[in-house]
Amino acid sequence: MNAPLPAAAVAAPATLMSGTDYRESLRRLRPNVYVDGRRVESVADEPSLAPGVNALAYTYDFARDPKLAPVALATQSSRATVVNRMLHVNDSAGDLLNKLEAVRLLCQETGCAQRYLAHDALNGLAQVSARIDDAAGTTEHRARFTAYLARVQDEDLSLGIAMTDAKGDRSKKPHQQANPDTYVHVVERNGKGIVISGTKAIVTGAPYMHELLVMLSRNMAYFPQVAERISAQFPGRGEFRVGGGLPGR
Repeated sequence: MNAPLPAAAVAAPATLMSGTDYRESLRRLRPNVYVDGRRVESVADEPSLAPGVNALAYTYDFARDPKLAPVALATQSSRATVVNRMLHVNDSAGDLLNKLEAVRLLCQETGCAQRYLAHDALNGLAQVSARIDDAAGTTEHRARFTAYLARVQDEDLSLGIAMTDAKGDRSKKPHQQANPDTYVHVVERNGKGIVISGTKAIVTGAPYMHELLVMLSRNMAYFPQVAERISAQFPGRGEFRVGGGLPGR
């Protein structure tokens, strides 16, 4: 594993939130969340979501514990900045081993680390962005991802990773569905980018994340290399439903 971080990096940087900070940040958001058909006004104060919120809050306090800094924190070498391990893009095999150890320790306390999915997704996007640019001889995608990564790290955000489509009729392909929104798909392209529509299911921690990274299904081959960031603070851009009903219905 990597050597312990230098003493100057062990002290939690000011940008790292505490568990209390995380709960307060949720109270400033207004996502459309329903639990068993009931609208939730504040996910941070909803009893039925408390286990998940508490687990995420623990990950923030975990990262601020000086004794755990060698595994809980990481230096993003491209920025010379100490960040939360769960938001770090690996520079070495040692980084990956430290991430696995951080997940192991978090799971001992919470059952599921949840935020490790953001680490996986960010590392995947870093690779894809670089490969697209290398193939096209451009720098646009790499630059956009680098700017996004810096903001996520500096704000110490929790990211939900929306991968699984509702799918609808499993015997049919995405373009054959009676309801096209059973798969997330691009419905418009304009000067600002793209507009997507559809349903994702089984998104770990969705109601109490700051933002979602929404990825198109691998079957949507005609919309390649697309990932859309959706902020949880904008009501009307999506709904999170917990309990009741089946995916795609």
